[in-house]
Amino acid sequence: MNGHKGSRGRIMWRLSGGVALAAFAATFGLPASALADTASEIKALKAQLKRLETRLTEQAKSTAQVKNALNSAKGAPGANVPPPVFVSFRNGLYVETEDQDFSFKLGGHIQADGGFASSADTISRSNVGFRRARIEVDGKAFKNWYYKVQYDFTGSGVAGIRDFYVAYRDKFLPPELTSLPITVQIGNFREPFSLESTESSKYFTFIERSLPSVLSPSRHIGAAVAIGDKNWAVKTGIFSTSPQDTQTSPPTGESQYWDAAVRAIYAPITEEDKLLHVGASFKYHKPNNTTAATDAANLRPGQSSEREETDVLGGGGALTRVSAAQDLSCAASAATLNIATTGVGQLIAPFARRSSCLKYSYNYGFEAVGAYGPFSLQGEYIAAQYERDSTNAFLYGNGGGSSLRYSGYYVLGSVFLTGESRAASYKGYDKDFNTPGSFGDVQIKNPLNKGGFGAFEFAARYSEINLNNGGLVDGNFVYAATVAGNAVQKAIASTATLGGRQDNFSLALNWYPVRGVRFQANWTKTLTLVAPSDRPYLNGDRPSLFLARAQIFW
Repeated sequence: MNGHKGSRGRIMWRLSGGVALAAFAATFGLPASALADTASEIKALKAQLKRLETRLTEQAKSTAQVKNALNSAKGAPGANVPPPVFVSFRNGLYVETEDQDFSFKLGGHIQADGGFASSADTISRSNVGFRRARIEVDGKAFKNWYYKVQYDFTGSGVAGIRDFYVAYRDKFLPPELTSLPITVQIGNFREPFSLESTESSKYFTFIERSLPSVLSPSRHIGAAVAIGDKNWAVKTGIFSTSPQDTQTSPPTGESQYWDAAVRAIYAPITEEDKLLHVGASFKYHKPNNTTAATDAANLRPGQSSEREETDVLGGGGALTRVSAAQDLSCAASAATLNIATTGVGQLIAPFARRSSCLKYSYNYGFEAVGAYGPFSLQGEYIAAQYERDSTNAFLYGNGGGSSLRYSGYYVLGSVFLTGESRAASYKGYDKDFNTPGSFGDVQIKNPLNKGGFGAFEFAARYSEINLNNGGLVDGNFVYAATVAGNAVQKAIASTATLGGRQDNFSLALNWYPVRGVRFQANWTKTLTLVAPSDRPYLNGDRPSLFLARAQIFW
């Protein structure tokens, strides 16, 4: 438009100049040929000006028509004109509308593991297999609605369902109270408890979670509310049955258990190469008749589908996991105390069943992470307290003695040999409302596909779990057992919560060649092993284990 205006101005200038020249020639008696040349030039300039004016008029009409069409499409009720979309194939298929109100991502990850274990006191084992093979769809709709569906082809549970939820995120409260968005989430997802428990397996520094993670809850069906920003977050919710844990249908007509969980995190330093993060978690569990059938991991820590630190090696005692020998549910008591065949047994069994009934339990944990440049340090402490029925003093003694307590902790340190920083992959509430205060993909400085060598990371971890407790054996009970005879003594002794104690030291070397691909190697040495009561032959064993993983995710 500006160019056409300039051309028109130049033509007008030339016309005025031609008229002035003709007047000058007439005044001073110049030849007629000069006047004729000037007149023809003026005529040509007029024709050119007319053509330009016609083009400008047509262009203005076209511009107005386009604007009117756009305005009509935006303002007309029920208009079905789709907005422009952005499509990307970087690390998965991602589609997003220009206004960012709608998005869709097709992703997933595959983990192939292999390993072997050996010791002087146990048979060596080796195995390879797929640890996880998941596909997922997540995205956003109508600006404020979020969704995710995840399916695991290798996992146990109901149809391999993992994350399956819908969430709504908006600024619910008045501006004078807070301008932060609040998220309401409903579906099947991880309870807000512990950093390591909520973090995605795609981004683990080590191949498997540490030993104390057996005291953390997994995914459950429920509803949660979260609020926060890039530096802090609080997420809390109410949960019940988990499709991942459920192997059989709950007993018909029985009442359901429920959990209440909360996790709060605070990160006063969140820079590209510096991070300071602290957090705390709490979970309250109210058991009912279906707890044993649908939440076995809570009532028998360690004896769950999540076999920690050496999953691929399968069953094998200390080579895979420690396990609590006693099931704390009411339904399991009669089977655990198989003493109802004698007269004394018939007298004691009702008290035993009552004693094993769990009134409630609660778990709590503390977490901290620090990163400075390529160095990082992370640790957690987790404990579980079980409060049982103590109405019968004959059974317990010692003022009731009805409490059981399990605990564990880990400390890990890592360094990126190629200069990356773990702080750069930290995700606050502003980036991830589902698992705020966790870590994402490593930000590789020199990936292999751009002429570099990728990222190399070296890490070390010490972890400990203690599932031993005094159990049901006390002075009064031992006296009753002595009167009843050796058979009853053995039956009663088997109810002690001697789930074992284990200390592991692990080293890891990780290579991240490009985004979406990683190779991991772990070596683990069991430093201390107090065997669980169901496998006393493992007492004092100190196996060595080697695991490797190849992973792709998109």
